[in-house]
Parts: sequence; C-alpha cells; structure tokens
Amino acid sequence: MTVYTDLFNEAIDDLADTLATVTGLRVVFNPEQINPPCVFLDAPDFEALSNTIVKMSFSVKVLTLGPGNLDGLRNVLSMCAALLASNVAVKSGRPGYVTVGGQTFASYDLTVDLQAQGA
Repeated sequence: MTVYTDLFNEAIDDLADTLATVTGLRVVFNPEQINPPCVFLDAPDFEALSNTIVKMSFSVKVLTLGPGNLDGLRNVLSMCAALLASNVAVKSGRPGYVTVGGQTFASYDLTVDLQAQGA
C-alpha cells in the first residue's frame, strides 16, 4: 500500500481520524463500503492560497441506522451535534437519505472546511 504524505492526503487522514474519534464511528471513503452507522468522507474541493497552503472543503455524510423517520433524524442530529461541539469546522449541514442495498437510512450532509499546509 502506498503511503501519501502530501498536504492533501495528510489533511484527509487528520480529518478522518478526528471524525472517528468524535463520532465513535467508522469513516469510509468508498461508497461501496457504506454500512451505517458510519461517516462517509467524499473527495474535497480546494482553493490554493499558495503552493504550500490550501483551503479544503469536504462533503461529509453522517449516516445512522434505522429508517429515515424521526428516530433516525434525532440520532443523526445527535452525531452532528457532537461534531459541532468538537474542533471540526462544520460550515453547514443538510438533511438527506441514503439508500444502500434497497434500505433507506437517515443522513446529514455536512460541509467541513479546513486549511492544510505543507512544507
């Protein structure tokens, strides 16, 4: 397995570690590995401020077990509240649903911003 140590990949690893610590959930990067409850981390957008500093914006899906009803919504909102209370820079959130294997799960789509700096 290749180890990536550039500013982008280190930022992705740091965010994944933080998300897992805060939520206590697995963080997955591959949509085929979504198995709620989990956090799905999608590829980021970025804006280069220089050749060593970038602002990154991640789409983060927080998924919970259970149907997409009020119980599921309350559970996923609780996980989002934990992220807001931590050092994760949650910029915005939108309710959603994710269908995996014919089953619908409640989710929240969060936008998380961070700044990465290389050497």
